[in-house]
Amino acid sequence: MKTSSIMDPNGSILSKEVLRHFVFEQRQIIDLLDDAREVDINKIKTPLILSKWIKLRLGDTFRFVIYHNQRHVYQACLASRSFKIIAV
Repeated sequence: MKTSSIMDPNGSILSKEVLRHFVFEQRQIIDLLDDAREVDINKIKTPLILSKWIKLRLGDTFRFVIYHNQRHVYQACLASRSFKIIAV
């Protein structure tokens, strides 16, 4: 799936703060997954941010978020190959 132009990071700066925020969000997801051990993730529904009428099961929401983040990591790996890293 192609990224929409407003979400395309091409040409933007990847700062340490952006990376810190990404890691912080990953830790939050791990905490939520730990909390989800106590509930039936097939019964709880979560609304989509794009539409309040469409809801996903909690397990499917976790899958979506995790796969989405895996894509970000994959894209970062591809982008890092295009830069030459010089040891200082």
